Amino acid sequence: MAHNPISDPDDWRRRLERGHGKVNGKAHKPRFELIPLVEIEPDEAPEFRIERLLPHCGLAAIYGPPSCGKTFLAIHMGLCLAGGLSFFGCATGRCAVVYIAAEAGKGIKKRIAIARDHLGIRAAPFYLITAAPNLGYRTPHDCNALIESITAANIAMPVGVVIIDTVARVTAGTDENKAGEFGVFIGNADAIARAFGALVVGVHHSGKDESRGMRGSNVFNGATDCEWSLHKEDGMHVATLHKMRDGEDDIEFSFRLERRELSNGQTTCVVVEQSDVASASPPKPKRPSLKGAALIAWHALIEALDEVGTVPPAASNHVPGNTRTVTVEQWRDYAKRRGISASDEPRALNAAFQRALEKLIENKMVGIWNRDVWRV
Repeated sequence: MAHNPISDPDDWRRRLERGHGKVNGKAHKPRFELIPLVEIEPDEAPEFRIERLLPHCGLAAIYGPPSCGKTFLAIHMGLCLAGGLSFFGCATGRCAVVYIAAEAGKGIKKRIAIARDHLGIRAAPFYLITAAPNLGYRTPHDCNALIESITAANIAMPVGVVIIDTVARVTAGTDENKAGEFGVFIGNADAIARAFGALVVGVHHSGKDESRGMRGSNVFNGATDCEWSLHKEDGMHVATLHKMRDGEDDIEFSFRLERRELSNGQTTCVVVEQSDVASASPPKPKRPSLKGAALIAWHALIEALDEVGTVPPAASNHVPGNTRTVTVEQWRDYAKRRGISASDEPRALNAAFQRALEKLIENKMVGIWNRDVWRV
């Protein structure tokens, strides 16, 4: 039987005394430092970049479906951090911000310039990269080159936040559903965060079933220290803090996107207009689990209400006050676009939609009167 030196402490000490743990007879620092219990103290660094909403370092994600305002919110957040401005009523720790606009194209400069004017800041440590570095599975990686480029800029204030918009564009050639491949991005994001003692914020997409969170492998969710999800509801953009590794979660804030013009008056763009302060979201009744046509119809109704819904002009004893509605026909059109039926034959489509409608009424998730439909 092979001798295990770890089971014999005296033998282990003798091995060390004979020169193990030395290079050319000199002691050297081990790769993995062991910190004794009596020396363990909390880190002195602040816990948050944004009070309650964004941790000081690590990895965070902002995700949601298309057109929910992810990029606008990320720009607003970055400018508030660089300018030391309050963010939805929460204090920020001023720091340099690097924004990697890998997806937004030429329009990103206009968005940032107008948002900057709207917030009234000019000389803030906010820096833009318009190229898309490769931080995914495909080789060679650009992680080291990115770190070197940021370091070479000699930014006077420490870089505290690096925003990557979007994760998909910096991971081209990566299968998001394979943990081994998507894990390369996690490793590169961690390397960037460690290089600057910063927080890396990835802007990402939600999956087809928005209730299941971010698109792709759950390795991303497992690695994040913080996650915000975005959705549109009754004409508002709502952000919810779903995860805070070392703090309170289930915090919600909302905003509008309002059109503003550049100071020269020659171009316009929408900016974030804060609607409230971040607060604990009210408890929501648990929704029944949906699948198939009923789930497609539910998402179609939410989309239709947001895009074409209106508040009926006259109060009714049947339709709740100040509630957006759509017609059954509008709802069915949106459900058809989302693929509620595998067949384009009207009879099959109507049958699938009717079954889904009845399921949602049975679960008390929608209200209907005459031809008007609304969320309950």
